[in-house]
Amino acid sequence: MPTVEHDASSDSPPVVIGAVAAGVAPLPFLAVYAVLFIARGTVHPVTPPDVGNSKTAELIAGLVALALFVVGSLAALWLLDGRRRWLFVVCQLALLATSIDFIIDSSMGSRAIPIVLAATSLIALVLAAHPTTWQHLGQDPPGRRHRAKPDPAPQERIP
Repeated sequence: MPTVEHDASSDSPPVVIGAVAAGVAPLPFLAVYAVLFIARGTVHPVTPPDVGNSKTAELIAGLVALALFVVGSLAALWLLDGRRRWLFVVCQLALLATSIDFIIDSSMGSRAIPIVLAATSLIALVLAAHPTTWQHLGQDPPGRRHRAKPDPAPQERIP
């Protein structure tokens, strides 16, 4: 039986758990939006549509929210398992940028949720960059890479 390098049941450091806990903050919103918009685009169309000008636009918005939910969940799982950090960081940067856009543009509605999501994404990014997280992924943190020690001078052979 082949061995698995990463075990989902292995202990993750508290810093990594904190990064994942902060990073999954948008997932409940995405799940709700996915169900809501898919339902409004297929089963129960609303007039006028909330997104776009048709029920097809509502369906597409729901499918996009569902895809983002799956990608966000996968990114969190990969970081928690110690496999990869890059997808998690990209997701958090995208969330931060989107939250900042929603905070700046007052026509997007209330700023309370985007402020909370911006804060959680910043926390997740800081914790994902913590040296403990690097070690969890089996990598040396930047700036702490160990240089190979030079070989000592070769010893002369005595005949």
